[in-house]
Amino acid sequence: MLTSRRDYLLRIVDEVGLLVRRMLQQRTSGRPDEALQSVVAACERLFQLEAAQLFQFTPDQQIGLLANGEPPDVARDKILLYAALNEEAGRCYRTLGKVALSQQSFLYTLRLTLKAEQICPGLGQPAFAPDPAAVLQLLGETRLDADTAALVAAVGLKPHGPPKSSP
Repeated sequence: MLTSRRDYLLRIVDEVGLLVRRMLQQRTSGRPDEALQSVVAACERLFQLEAAQLFQFTPDQQIGLLANGEPPDVARDKILLYAALNEEAGRCYRTLGKVALSQQSFLYTLRLTLKAEQICPGLGQPAFAPDPAAVLQLLGETRLDADTAALVAAVGLKPHGPPKSSP
């Protein structure tokens, strides 16, 4: 039973990875709205929840949903896939001129990527994983919240702006 569950989860990871590649193609061919729809579909597949349910959870609750009951390497891959989906959403929003949504997506990408490394350190990143240094570049002068700034500092990166205080 454990092997079949692991195979099932790996198949989901593969399917979502294919959707990420499709989104990239949609965005780069001038169809960012379609790419955003694909992001939502991929999130629904990854979480096995409809978007209306999924987006009611806080970011940390979403991480918990992805990691719950999973071996660390599978949890890490699922979280990194979600990070890649958020990065692609950020790029789509940027293309559409929706700067605030773009920056929020990139900020979440950074947080997810760094949290995944905490869950399963030392394995190296799969090819689809966002690069935290590149995401910081995408964020530009966007101020990080204190928790994300601490995650960035823990891996030896430098945020571009001073951290925001947490609410």
